[in-house]
Amino acid sequence: MELKYLNKYPNFKIIVEQVVENSHLQKLKILKFHKNLDRSYFDKAEEFSINFKNYLENEKIDLKVPVKAYLKMCADMMISHLYFYKYKKYPISNQKDAFENVYNNKDEMRSYVFGIAISQFLWPTHYAMHSFFIEKINNMSTNIENYLEIGCGHGLFLAEAIKKFGRKTNYDIIDISKTSIDITQSIISFLIKKDLKINYFLQDILTSKFNKKFDFIEMGEVLEHVDKPGFLLKKINEIISDKGHMFISTCVDCPTIDHVYHFKSVKEIEDMIKSANFSIIDRAILPVEDLPMDQIVKKKITINYCALLKKK
Repeated sequence: MELKYLNKYPNFKIIVEQVVENSHLQKLKILKFHKNLDRSYFDKAEEFSINFKNYLENEKIDLKVPVKAYLKMCADMMISHLYFYKYKKYPISNQKDAFENVYNNKDEMRSYVFGIAISQFLWPTHYAMHSFFIEKINNMSTNIENYLEIGCGHGLFLAEAIKKFGRKTNYDIIDISKTSIDITQSIISFLIKKDLKINYFLQDILTSKFNKKFDFIEMGEVLEHVDKPGFLLKKINEIISDKGHMFISTCVDCPTIDHVYHFKSVKEIEDMIKSANFSIIDRAILPVEDLPMDQIVKKKITINYCALLKKK
């Protein structure tokens, strides 16, 4: 009875039902999140669910697989938070371990990517960051010659960029995880039924060399995955065009199975951005709990952060 409000969105409802049947905590969180949302959210969630279910059927993957992956991701994150609160540090301390434990582990990475994909419409902050990205690129010119995505994940951000910038843009996609690239490539091939100038590179952005500048760079949730995020931002500043823009997202006090750099405040993130010779055009600061900011900071509750940047 509690999910009757989803009857008009049957494909999304199936995903939500499978999640809440297996987790009372997720049920409470999702019902609270959905309470005050408008129709546009549910329309987008239904569109995502249709595309996602069709993709899974094409790949002969049962919906239970990504739902299980999502619940595993939530459980892993809760365990990581307990470790963080007890020991005052993240459970993993360097990107080499993250690579071996997650990115280079096919089963673990596949589960992680599917879990993150579902979270785009079940976690308020992930939905907000995705919406922020769409809003910002939709307000931009379509005159983007070279587009770079660093850390492609599930391909949902790339799909939105392709919708906006079209087939005339050159798309370069770079990731250190073969599993992530394979999933993104298969999703984009399934969703976007047109010829594209798109190249996938199984490389580390920190050691990659480029012979061109990029007009737009998307780097979602990468900074916290590397040992030296400031160095990474400075390297990216060298490959963005003078009038180029960049979308980034990251997080404060956000332990999980592959986060290695602990940002302790939004100020730390923004100081690092400015030190790398970027200006912040707009940003969103998104605590995961609905509490006053002083309580968020005091209790070290996760804050998601995203921003649109330009070169100084």
